[in-house]
Amino acid sequence: MNESPVAAPQAVPTPTHVEPEANTRFSRLRERADELELFISGLLAFALLAVPGYLFDAWARSSLHTEGMYFQLLWFAFSTVVGMCYVLAVALIAHLTVRGYWIGLVGLKSHFPEGIDWAALQKMGPVSRAFLRARDGGLDSSIQRADRLATLLFSTTLICVQTLAGTLVLAMVTLAIAMLIAFLAGGSDQVAMAVVGACLVSLLALAFVPFMLEKAIARRHARGRPSEGLERALQRFLAGMQRVPLLRLMQTMQLTIQSNLRSRSFMVGYLLAIGVAMVLAAVQVAGSVKFSLFNRYQVLTEEAVDNGMLSAHYESLRSTHDQLLAYPMIPADTISSSRLRLFIPHRPQRDNPLARRYCTALPGGENSAEGAPAARAAVDCLALIWTVTLDGKPVNLADFVPFERRDLEMRGLVGYLPLQGLAPGRHDLYLVWHAQGERTGPDRRREYRIPFWYTPDDSKD
Repeated sequence: MNESPVAAPQAVPTPTHVEPEANTRFSRLRERADELELFISGLLAFALLAVPGYLFDAWARSSLHTEGMYFQLLWFAFSTVVGMCYVLAVALIAHLTVRGYWIGLVGLKSHFPEGIDWAALQKMGPVSRAFLRARDGGLDSSIQRADRLATLLFSTTLICVQTLAGTLVLAMVTLAIAMLIAFLAGGSDQVAMAVVGACLVSLLALAFVPFMLEKAIARRHARGRPSEGLERALQRFLAGMQRVPLLRLMQTMQLTIQSNLRSRSFMVGYLLAIGVAMVLAAVQVAGSVKFSLFNRYQVLTEEAVDNGMLSAHYESLRSTHDQLLAYPMIPADTISSSRLRLFIPHRPQRDNPLARRYCTALPGGENSAEGAPAARAAVDCLALIWTVTLDGKPVNLADFVPFERRDLEMRGLVGYLPLQGLAPGRHDLYLVWHAQGERTGPDRRREYRIPFWYTPDDSKD
């Protein structure tokens, strides 16, 4: 008895309209992506170049009032955000340039669909024409390459910004925890730095966990031994990392670019961009402190000017360029009145460590007195750190008083030096901070010379 053959199960037909519809939606989305890239780049590129200036002003004002971990916290936040702004702005300007080139190519394609008419280039020699023609990919190839480069620039920029933002958040949380532990331990910066170091080592160790587990699993497989436990541990670790929103957000974009380009080259460029971003803030600060980062002054050297006149010493001559130079100051380079106002700034970052060493009347270098004794204690302490002479004669700082200068965003000591009996003409103030200090290091001896001209006859005009 012949059995009728059993019909093979037929596959469920896939609706034919799904793929074309999805492709249509993607095409429309792709066209919109180019427009959105241009809109975002144009909106942010040049606006971001102005942000570091505002951030620098805010940081400069705040950094003068802090020390220790508070200073480190401000510095890391400032340097990261400034670097993020510069990297993002430069990358977006480059993206605008490439995307503009792409638009130009698309316009040429619409008017000259055949591309270069090599036959019309009669004035070009046959060898040059043949060489260039063999290496020309045509408008379509150029459009595709420009489009690809613009998209890669835009996506890589976003990855760098996300990395810097994540680093900033992580560092702020780590520093906050370290400062809290240090506060509970008595306010020791050494404890805070130890906590920060332990956190950084732990984070670096976490980054190597997947690599080490994969190596261990591979070794067990090579020996024919089971590795289910290690695999489950690795999967749990990766699942835990996936709970970090920023890592999950970066993963698809980063791995897509990394897998479609040379992985090592991408990682080198990516890490280089992050490193450059972290250095840019230091360059901006150095540019504010230095008269010029790049110069060829062979006669009027920095040493010569330090022993001459600096605008930072004269309130009437100071500018925004002198914002970070918290130097001793007098009103102007010419003085007509009978007394000279001398303002000596107090910088917690420098003065507080010395106060803890020399000001034995202040337990731990902290002035806890109230009323008039608080002012007296502050003057007595800073008088141990500063020495002042006028034309070689010592100036007694006991008559100085604490002064809060809202116009300069500084606190310090102010004294009014009598000028009666001085001859008209040049006179020199000489101030030394930490005269017992070494030649190098943060607590090194620092000298300030302030020449001025006494012109008593001008007040009578």
